[in-house]
Amino acid sequence: MKPLWFAAAAATLFVSNAAFANTRICVSVQQKSWYKQGAWAAPMPVPSPAAAAAAAAAAASSARAPTTIEPESAQPFLGPAPAPTGKSDGARQGEAAAEAPPAKRPRQAANPHEIDPTLHLRRMLEYEVTHEPGFVAVDERCEQRLVVELYQLESGWTVFGRYSGTEREEKIDHAELDEFAQLAQRLVFALLRNRSISHTITRENVLRADSEMNLRTINGTGHLVFGMGTATRVARLSTTQGQMAPVQEEWRLLTPVSIQIGYRRKLRAWGLDAFARLNLGTENTGVRSNDLGGHVDYSKSFLLGMHFLHYTDAPGINSFYFGGGAAFEVSQFDVIRPLALRYGDTRDTLVGGGLNLDLLVGYEFLRASSVHFFAQLELDAPTYFVKTENDSGSIDTPMPGLMAQIGVIF
Repeated sequence: MKPLWFAAAAATLFVSNAAFANTRICVSVQQKSWYKQGAWAAPMPVPSPAAAAAAAAAAASSARAPTTIEPESAQPFLGPAPAPTGKSDGARQGEAAAEAPPAKRPRQAANPHEIDPTLHLRRMLEYEVTHEPGFVAVDERCEQRLVVELYQLESGWTVFGRYSGTEREEKIDHAELDEFAQLAQRLVFALLRNRSISHTITRENVLRADSEMNLRTINGTGHLVFGMGTATRVARLSTTQGQMAPVQEEWRLLTPVSIQIGYRRKLRAWGLDAFARLNLGTENTGVRSNDLGGHVDYSKSFLLGMHFLHYTDAPGINSFYFGGGAAFEVSQFDVIRPLALRYGDTRDTLVGGGLNLDLLVGYEFLRASSVHFFAQLELDAPTYFVKTENDSGSIDTPMPGLMAQIGVIF
C-alpha cells in the first residue's frame, strides 16, 4: 500500500506543479469610442472678469444672510375654500382624473437575447488562452494581462489587442460579431507567441477584412516614346575577296539605323520602358563582286525589350538617368548565291536571334512640358551566337553593339 500511496502523491504533486507552471493571464475587453462627444453642442460662453467677480460677491452675501422661517400666520391668504357642489369625493376625484393628462406608457424592456460584444469576445479570448499550451486564463492573481479594446464603426469594430508578457500590440481594422471566434484565435496566438497578426491566418480563420482589403497605390505618369538613332554592331561575317576569289571570315563594323516606338512609365525617381525597335542595315555588296557566292550582309533586325530606369533628379526640369534591361532580337542577313544558282533570286536569307542584355545612360530635358525630349546611349551585350547556314553560306558570330538615340516623349 505504501508504494501506491507514494505514487499517487507524486502524481498529484506533478499535476499541481504543471498547472502552477502555466502563465496566469487576466483577460479584459473594453468598449471605447473615438467619436467626438458633444460635437454639435454650442460652447458655453466664458464670463468676463467683472461678471465673475459680481457673481462671487452675490454668492458670498447670500451665504452670510440668515435663513428665517415665517410663522404660519404670515403665510399669504389664498382665498376662501371652494363652495360645496354637492358631489361626493369619489365623483370629484373621477373628474380630476379625467382632466389630468394621460400618463406615459412604461418603456419596453430591451431585447433579452441581445449579445454584449465585450462579454462575448472576452469569453472567446479566455477559451483560446486556456487552450494555448503554457497559459491559463484567470480572474485573480494575474501574472500577465491581455487587454483588448473595441472601437465602434458604422458596422463592426476596430480591435486593438495588447499583451504585457511580450509588450506586443496588434490591430484588426474591421471585425464583425460573427467573426469573434476567428478573431480571438488569431489575436491570442499572435500576442502570446509574439507573431504578426498577418502571419496567423489559416484556411479556417480568414476574416472579411483579409479578403476585402483595398490598398492604395501611387499613380505614375505614362508617356508615348518615339526615338531614332544609329547603332554600331560588330560581327564576324563571310566577306568577298574579289569577283572570282573565295570568301573569308572577317570582323566587320556594321552601322544600321534604328527606329523605336515604346511606352515609358514614370514613378517618382523610377521609370520603365517597354519598346519595339527596328534596325535597318545600310550596307549591301553587289552580286557581281562575288561570283562564287557566300558573302553575307546585315539586312535588318527586330527587337522587343524592357528597360528599368532611375532618375538622378526626379523633380528637376532636366535629369540624367541610367538603367538596364533586356531585349529579344531576331536578325536577318542576306547571303549572295553562287553564280550557278542564280535562277531568279540572287540572294538567300539567313535568320538568327537571341537575348541581349542592355546597359544605358540618358538625359531628359524640358521635362516640365507635356512634350519633352531625351538622348540615350545604350550598350548591347548578346547572350548568344548568331549561328545558321544554308546552301549559299553560313554565320557563326556574336554581335555586340552600341547605339546612340534621340527622341521625343509625349
